[in-house]
Amino acid sequence: MKLRELLEDTELRLEPVAGDERSFEREFHSVMTTDLPDPRRYLTGGELVLTGMVWRRAPQDSAAFVTAVVEAGVVAIAAGDQFHAIPDDLIEACVSADLPLLRVPAHIAFATVAARVSTVLGPQRADEVAALLGQHRHLADAESTGSDWLAEILELVHSRLDLGCAVLGPTGRVLADSGVDPSAEQREELVREFLGGRHLPATVGDYTLYGTGSAFASRALECFLVFAGSSAEWEADRYRMAGELAGLVATGCRRIARGRQDRRPLVEEIVHRARSGTDPGTLQPHLEVAGLPAGRPLVVVAARLHGGSAEMARGVLEELLERESALYDDQAVALVPAQDRQFDDILTELRSDAATIAGGLGSERLLLGASGEVAGASGLRGAIDEARHACRLSELRPGRAVVTGHEDLSSHMMLLAAVPDEVRQSFRTRVLGPVLEYDTAHGGDLVPTLRAFLDSSGSWTKCARELHVHVNTLRYRIQRIEQLTGRDLSRIDDRVDFYLAFALA
Repeated sequence: MKLRELLEDTELRLEPVAGDERSFEREFHSVMTTDLPDPRRYLTGGELVLTGMVWRRAPQDSAAFVTAVVEAGVVAIAAGDQFHAIPDDLIEACVSADLPLLRVPAHIAFATVAARVSTVLGPQRADEVAALLGQHRHLADAESTGSDWLAEILELVHSRLDLGCAVLGPTGRVLADSGVDPSAEQREELVREFLGGRHLPATVGDYTLYGTGSAFASRALECFLVFAGSSAEWEADRYRMAGELAGLVATGCRRIARGRQDRRPLVEEIVHRARSGTDPGTLQPHLEVAGLPAGRPLVVVAARLHGGSAEMARGVLEELLERESALYDDQAVALVPAQDRQFDDILTELRSDAATIAGGLGSERLLLGASGEVAGASGLRGAIDEARHACRLSELRPGRAVVTGHEDLSSHMMLLAAVPDEVRQSFRTRVLGPVLEYDTAHGGDLVPTLRAFLDSSGSWTKCARELHVHVNTLRYRIQRIEQLTGRDLSRIDDRVDFYLAFALA
């Protein structure tokens, strides 16, 4: 089909923006809708590319996009101006590359353009095109920020293209599926490969992993696609379909995220009012609006990312709980209804999902704390403090993802969690510093000896047996520790200082 034929279609009302009569005589054989910044892998040449320009974040992005599609053999670009006008930098890039550029009026859906092309190019291709058009139309017209539309899109793909597919979140939660049903063990493996940074698409067992986010986004906040079978068996058109589906799913997931962001101010106001001591009677209506009725139990969960930003911690917490949250200093705080689940069940699921998602956080540690159940606004302020202290306590415990419940706040560890970082470091250095320096300089074993001695409650025989040394050797080491630190390990207060210094490590 020639570009001129599209321009002459009075119902479509496409307008030439770049190009001349000679270039409008060029023919194209298919239409692809994409907002990927570099769609080359899904193009085979000869296409008309429809784009909403979502990929454009800066002027230089236009040249990069045009270069990519020209290298792939694209015949022309048709850009929609539903959200913003076609920028000059895109026009200039197309003129420079001798690539025709058409404008699609805001009231004309891409689905309409592609449908008109499909009637010309023949019924043999109509089913595959219709499947994509249905997906695009559904997303373009959707007002919902939920995920129900995902199932409809996947059903279209499965029924029209016989391509089973599922959308999974970074915890392994199935957001939607049609034609595939991976077991819990298979989902665990798929998520592990995805979060581990595997280059996509990739075949894992009986499935193909396909990403939906940008190469620079954290996979801990991204959903991904799982297709039945191996992508090694796909033809070029199947790759194009998969790429387009990935783009649509990514757009929809961003829509869900934006909806969650729109609801954040309510949670932030609730947390702020609770912190400032607002009367529970005044606070309760806000909880009602947030879906937390009076008399129904709720749990507060706080999250912090050691080595990461508070915003990233908020994103991870919202992914874990599927609820919006508020920032409170360096932590994110979420309010979770607990009427349908026992507290232990909430904690068990949180620990499992946190351990999974931590695989995509690199060297950052995910620290979480959960309060006990409270009923409504009257106990909210205390629950927020409890969750924050529990989160702080998680920092003192080993592990990539640590979840501390309110039941763990009854020991000295709760007091340590409230101590500022600089005070903790100063105390630890003052108490253990000489021993650490000695071991570093001499390759000694005083630090593990001291730890074993404390763990043995000061029992010489038990400690020597644990260390596989003679008691006299142990006595010599302890004496050396006392000389270096000026402390007496026969005194309970000095032992406590050493114990706390280790706990603060």
